[in-house]
Amino acid sequence: MQARLLLRLFLIAFLVVIPSISQAVLQDEIQVYDDEINAKGEQSLELHLNNTPRGVKTPSYPGEVMNNNNTRITPEYAYGLGHDLEAGLYINSVVNNSTWNYAGAKVRMKWLPYHEEKGDPVFAGVNIELSNTLPQYEQSRYNSEARFILGKHIDEWLFVINPIFDQQLSQPYVHQGPDFNTAIRISREVAPDWSVGTEFYSNYNQIGSGPISYPNTQQLVFLKVYCDGGPLPFQAGIGKGFTNSSDTLTVMAILSIPLP
Repeated sequence: MQARLLLRLFLIAFLVVIPSISQAVLQDEIQVYDDEINAKGEQSLELHLNNTPRGVKTPSYPGEVMNNNNTRITPEYAYGLGHDLEAGLYINSVVNNSTWNYAGAKVRMKWLPYHEEKGDPVFAGVNIELSNTLPQYEQSRYNSEARFILGKHIDEWLFVINPIFDQQLSQPYVHQGPDFNTAIRISREVAPDWSVGTEFYSNYNQIGSGPISYPNTQQLVFLKVYCDGGPLPFQAGIGKGFTNSSDTLTVMAILSIPLP
């Protein structure tokens, strides 16, 4: 009963927070942030791989490099600082027409003060990012992001929602209001270290920009499999867009590479 009730609440939240206006953004990371965090002194390395076989072909601004037929390759290094803090670094690249291109870099700090393992009823925290992305991949070169994390385990189920606020920091965009989007995960463990689930992504909306225009939003749903054990833990999935402004087909994987 608890799982069914929470599932309904998450679906309602997803429908309520669907955004209204889409903007260009580098699709370097397709992931819902959950309660995983490195302990003090622990380090990790992930490789994010995303490809768009069928995507939007019309640029939203002059000079934009579209996701269509491109592959994004992003290594992410993270280090546990203790006190529920974790620091991370991303190096973004795009393979376009068989050519590797540097796309930018991001730094982040994750804070997760609430843990179910400590007796808290939910896990919760926030991840703060600063990015420097080349203008052919994002219209504003410098950006900041605050990604809030709220979730709960119920038996074999995991429910997570990430409300995300993104602020452009480059002129002339710095004077605009923040953008808002959401990422939601609903998954179920089907065997030890193995889960299957669905992730919902709704892309950027400038707060206060006016009424919703659904065809201009970016809405994607991914079917995913998660492996948390073995020599190479991973996530993999396939996603479909449901509006004219969304990429039709996207495939993704996240590989967790063991470190000493």
